[in-house]
Amino acid sequence: MRLILIALCTLGVMAPAYADAVFTEGTSNQPNEQNILFNGDHVGTIISGVTTHSGTAIQFSSTQTLIGTGGQSDVDAQGASINNITFMIPGHTFLDAVINPFKPGADDDLMITVVTNTGTSPVFMYGNDHGNNFLTITTSGGEVIDSVTIDSASGFQGLKQTRISGISGVAPVPEPSSILLLGSGLALLFLLIQKKGRRLGFKT
Repeated sequence: MRLILIALCTLGVMAPAYADAVFTEGTSNQPNEQNILFNGDHVGTIISGVTTHSGTAIQFSSTQTLIGTGGQSDVDAQGASINNITFMIPGHTFLDAVINPFKPGADDDLMITVVTNTGTSPVFMYGNDHGNNFLTITTSGGEVIDSVTIDSASGFQGLKQTRISGISGVAPVPEPSSILLLGSGLALLFLLIQKKGRRLGFKT
């Protein structure tokens, strides 16, 4: 009996923890989503971009030399296709991400692994070699994401248009369109109050 208990305890220690990551092919916009920008060219095995609204630093790393460029992030490998890349937010977690590993060398050769506060997800495989491969990554039980890794044996041309939302410790910044809508609503409310005040004989 004692041996059975020891064996069960050992299995419990050895069993991997699986994060409840949810993978949805295509783009599924998330609340307070932010694009990632590179101001100028960034080159190295570790490079950093910043989010559009909060200016939070996003780190991309690889065993290869990466090049980050563009107003809407475009990460390539120097002189080659990307075979592995991980992105994370140093000192923070996030709730979801949209990725686009562009044009892998073979179908179903994009292998995605997500690390959350509850463990590491099983590998999700997908992809077609014709072009865009948008993937939305969320979680199912309130977990937070620490990092996302993309591996590809054949390599892909670049990681494009990465978007992130739900960054820990960062207050959501309204989209410019939301601010414009709020301003328009307040202006309309002011005009209505002013008009009603005139009807009732009040000076405004």
